[in-house]
Amino acid sequence: SLTAQTKAISRISMSYITKKLLRPFQGSALVLALILFPQLGESSTETELFLPYRAEYAVDYSGFSAKRVITLETVGDEYVLNAITTLKGIARLSGYGPVYEVSRFSIVGGVVRPSRYTISEKKPNPKRDIQIEFNWETGMSSGFAKGEAQSFPISLGIQDPLSFELMARLNLIKGIKDFSMEVNEGHRVREYRFIEKENHTLYPGDYAVSTSRFFIDRNSSRELYYWFADENLYLPIQVQQVHGQKIKGTINLEKSSLLQ
Repeated sequence: SLTAQTKAISRISMSYITKKLLRPFQGSALVLALILFPQLGESSTETELFLPYRAEYAVDYSGFSAKRVITLETVGDEYVLNAITTLKGIARLSGYGPVYEVSRFSIVGGVVRPSRYTISEKKPNPKRDIQIEFNWETGMSSGFAKGEAQSFPISLGIQDPLSFELMARLNLIKGIKDFSMEVNEGHRVREYRFIEKENHTLYPGDYAVSTSRFFIDRNSSRELYYWFADENLYLPIQVQQVHGQKIKGTINLEKSSLLQ
């Protein structure tokens, strides 16, 4: 159905972003980030990953299209990753969306540590809305998903459906190519294992971008593939969901402050 198809668009997780700091001020921005967030470590590349940025994507799922905009910003002593997915064309008539995803997190011990995740529309919808609170003092998460209260044990390294992408990029920047992580999806916790495949050159906008392709094994019949840019802080350039050897959904980068 149209509702099921548009709902599926929001399940192709992407992560990912506000205008990158102007180049003349980028050096001072890095220094400021190190002062405010010393837990980022010594690598300037790792620090740059968590500077404000923006990326816009075109989404196609079973013939229905949408626009997805991702921004990263700092609020107080936390990072806030936002993703807004808006249906386009005839799909807008379904009344579904826009879909708002928000992940709040900090960096602890060189690891992304989420504190709160939500996905919702303008009007509350208990069947689709998800909220996860990560209580690191008790070692438990709480919240709701699929209309029910949910709670799971958590440990450092676990991610939410949006922050896992940034954690993956951080690992790739560190040169780690074979890794896995647990992801709290609201109603369950699943392991995401990143398996490197062949490299490709993709062409977002007017740029030729060398990418590393990964299969993300989630023990699911819906296969998930990511293409990360090798020289642009491993920004996701393309995402595909495959089911039964057929491409069900594709997300393609249209433009980003990281490619300027």
